Amino acid sequence: MEQFINRKRRDGRVLRRVIFLIAFLVGGALLVFSFYPALLSAGGKYLAPQGVGKADVVIIEGTEIIKERTVRVGMELISSGRAKRLVVVYHDSDERPMGLPNPYDFFLRQKINDWGLHQDQIRVYIVPKEHPITLNEARIVLSKLVVDKTQKAILLAENFHTRRSYWAYKVVGKTFGVDIISYPYFSGFKIDSWWQNAEGFRNFFGEGIKFLYYVLRGYIPIESLVTT
Repeated sequence: MEQFINRKRRDGRVLRRVIFLIAFLVGGALLVFSFYPALLSAGGKYLAPQGVGKADVVIIEGTEIIKERTVRVGMELISSGRAKRLVVVYHDSDERPMGLPNPYDFFLRQKINDWGLHQDQIRVYIVPKEHPITLNEARIVLSKLVVDKTQKAILLAENFHTRRSYWAYKVVGKTFGVDIISYPYFSGFKIDSWWQNAEGFRNFFGEGIKFLYYVLRGYIPIESLVTT
């Protein structure tokens, strides 16, 4: 009888522990499910920080093909009074896409002028596509802007590439005395729901890895992990 009672007690303790464990797991799952959108959204804002304030110029980060939508975002910043001039950076490489007008920089200036900016508000800088691409781009662009006595610049970058670009420009900007303000824009997905979109998912993790690569290579400082 005593053995039976002891076994019942042990079984009762085991059952209570199992119930507690199940409740803990269910509660944890519900907690994660409740807060994961906020956590993922915060992660997106970490890789795409948005600064505030006015600047002398808006810099459109370099690519091989300049998108009209990107230029329009830059022009909106100018029309809102946050900047006075637009700098478009174009990557020139041996892999240049076919069909681009030649010379492309003249074509860009004319197009942007047709869209509403005065010629004296437009700069197009052609930079070579050499690794580390973003860091070398920043050196060339800011060395040109400092001649115009530029003190502040808004860096317009696409999607989750923003943090890496911002810090590359910020590091170089300290050398030239140019303050950088980051400004992300998104195409193909929204920052508050990027995890629900395959392109957003790929971009977040791909750019996150590239950002860490820049840190590990010493292109940008470790402090870039925790501050803007």
